[in-house]
Amino acid sequence: MKTTFGPQKILFPLPTGLIVTGEMEKANIVTIAWVSLLTSAPPTLGISVGTKGFSGKEILKNKNFTVNIASADIMKEADFCGITSGNDIDKFEKTGLTKMESKNIPSPIIKECPLNFECKLVNSTVFGTTNHFAGEIVELHMDSDKLKDLKDPRSLDIEAFDPLIYIGGAREYRRVGEKIGDAYQIGKMLK
Repeated sequence: MKTTFGPQKILFPLPTGLIVTGEMEKANIVTIAWVSLLTSAPPTLGISVGTKGFSGKEILKNKNFTVNIASADIMKEADFCGITSGNDIDKFEKTGLTKMESKNIPSPIIKECPLNFECKLVNSTVFGTTNHFAGEIVELHMDSDKLKDLKDPRSLDIEAFDPLIYIGGAREYRRVGEKIGDAYQIGKMLK
C-alpha cells in the first residue's frame, strides 16, 4: 500500500551547494540543495534559485557563478547562508568563510568547501517562482587531501570529504553512509 500526498517538493539525498556570485571585492553566498549535473559534454551543472532573491539577479547580471559543495564541518555556516539575504549582510564576513580567486571567472570559490566548480552561465529560464540556471563547468577545484590519486578527480575519498547532505522535505542535514556497491558493475550480476 502507498499513501498519496499530491505535489510536494521532496527529494533526497541532495548535496548542499554554496553558490557564489559577484567578484572578490563584493561576493555573495546562497545555499541551495537544488544542484544537478545536466550534461557531460560539455560538463554542465544546473542550479535553481528563487526569483525574488538577490543571488538570482546577480547570476543574470554577472553571467557566472561558482558551486561549492559543503562538507559537514561547515554545516552552521552553510545553513546561515541559506536563511539570510546578501542584500543585508556580507555573508563571507559574518561566517568567516574564505574567498579564493577562481581561475577563469570573476566569482570566487570558497576555500572551506572541498569541491568547487567554476561555471559560466549558458542558459537560464524561469519556471514558477524559480530561476533555473545552466552553467558550463570551466574549472574544477578539489582539496588534494580528499583524493586517493592526485591525477584523477574520480578518486575522491568520500569519507574524507564528508559532504553535507540535505534531505528535502524533512529539512535535515545528514552525512553519507556506507558504500554498498560499485555503480556500473553490481547490475551485471543480473545479466
